[in-house]
Amino acid sequence: MTYIDVAFALNKPIYLSLLTTINSIIRNTKFPENLRFNLVVPEEEIDFFSDLIEQTFPEHIFTIRIQTFNPPEFIKIYLGAKYAEQSDERKKSRNMQFSRFFLKDIFPDINKIIYLDTDLIVLADIADLYNAVESFSSNQFFAAAPQLLPPLGHFVNILIALKETKEMKYSFNSGVFLTDFSYWNQETYKNLQYYLDLEANHNYNLYRVGDETILNLMFKNFIPLDRNWNRSGYGNSRPVASLLKCDLAQAKVIHWSGGYHKPWKTDNIIYGDLWRSYNPLNPLSSNCKV
Repeated sequence: MTYIDVAFALNKPIYLSLLTTINSIIRNTKFPENLRFNLVVPEEEIDFFSDLIEQTFPEHIFTIRIQTFNPPEFIKIYLGAKYAEQSDERKKSRNMQFSRFFLKDIFPDINKIIYLDTDLIVLADIADLYNAVESFSSNQFFAAAPQLLPPLGHFVNILIALKETKEMKYSFNSGVFLTDFSYWNQETYKNLQYYLDLEANHNYNLYRVGDETILNLMFKNFIPLDRNWNRSGYGNSRPVASLLKCDLAQAKVIHWSGGYHKPWKTDNIIYGDLWRSYNPLNPLSSNCKV
């Protein structure tokens, strides 16, 4: 079988967001039996997530695989220096965020894959996203939807920003991307190390959006997807989120990025009712499609 591979990386505190994202995908795809969900979680939480999926979707026809990730030493050094005052749960969360750079090793049998954050819902057939890029190449093997944040907005130091972003027309939100790992090689990881070192040389105070900034720098020539595949920013303050409202008839992904509010924590949030309609633990959730 040719799977549609979708990856997530998270830890226990946001388990409900994962269930809701998965539910939105399977309810809006024509062939859920072709879906293969690839989860990266902390080692001690594998059983929790395995039981959670089975209990929430007991008759599922999709495939689910769960793996763990222990960051390599150079990532531990970077995270320890940049986020020195984080809690144990936040450390787990950071580790899972950075697992995105190593999905090729965590799931070595996968080439093309969709990565999704879990603070979003998918309103279209995920197969359309999987097939959105006709072909990748050794020069372009990463695709994402352009966002409103300009490339310069990723930096604290404007001089470094001007140097590093001169080749960038857009930046992207990294909560939705499509890539082909068959093109990830030693040069890709040298590139990663270069941008980690660049921030280290500026006292770990160069990037505003952490791993998202690093991905933008690594894939400056990303293939732009239709913006409707990542209508993001709805986790910002309500006035900002209101300005970002879109035509839901055209939206394919609604994403509560922004860092202020999440729909499982905030009742009065833009498109909150839509998120709750996909929450499988919500007794009012229906099985109808949007």
